[in-house]
Amino acid sequence: MTSSEAILQARSVRKTFGGVVAVAVDSLDVEPGRITSLIGPNGAGKTTFFDIVTGFVRADGQILFDGYPIHGKPTHVIARSGLVRTFQLTRALSRMSVLENMMLASPDQPGERLGGLIRSAFQVNRIEREVRGHAEELLDRFNLTPLTNEYAGRLSGGQKKLLELARALMNRPRMVLLDEPMAGVNPALGEQLLGYVQELRDDGMTFLLVEHDMDVIMRVSDRVVVMSDGRIIADGSPGEVRADPAVVTAYLGEHGADVVASATEDDE
Repeated sequence: MTSSEAILQARSVRKTFGGVVAVAVDSLDVEPGRITSLIGPNGAGKTTFFDIVTGFVRADGQILFDGYPIHGKPTHVIARSGLVRTFQLTRALSRMSVLENMMLASPDQPGERLGGLIRSAFQVNRIEREVRGHAEELLDRFNLTPLTNEYAGRLSGGQKKLLELARALMNRPRMVLLDEPMAGVNPALGEQLLGYVQELRDDGMTFLLVEHDMDVIMRVSDRVVVMSDGRIIADGSPGEVRADPAVVTAYLGEHGADVVASATEDDE
């Protein structure tokens, strides 16, 4: 793959905290229309890299989205360009309804797009109808319609994760960064969420996924990138990465190869 075909390109991205290198990614290209997973042991720098890409953390380097530089741009500008993210800890507003959370996430909500210009009541009503219609379509797609008027704070962990993904889609993005979508989610809702992600991928959306559940990673990923100590140490198909000695060492230490070899023999 040439870099011109990548929807996201990161070059020489480096971030330190108090002299400690958190991220040192020399080069990473993410192909469009695929699920790329970013994995690694705790403290590898995965979420910090997400924060850098989406504008929550400043760092050195260059990041291009769809060929345009987004490095250093405000988070809302990056989101409007078509690149959005979810968080490990959901950020739904607990004292607002599910529908209100959805509508608030829209960049088209009344008061946003025309800046200080005075809007007519007709304009406001038309935009609000469009935003509400889009929100209701997404809630229906994610089987959240029965919870439309429920306070978001009353949802289960899995329902909140579904709501967060639906809220991200209110921006009509082309790429979504998912930060541990399976954390705190029961297996049934987790499978439902993964099914939606795969459907969206099949529709052409691009995903960069951070997840600790290796079974999930191996089942849904088109490509796996492995980080350790802020650096990329492996990159390939799920099968290639799982068999990479550097990955085994990063996760399990120097004796990890014996553990993996034993598990492989048991599978056979």
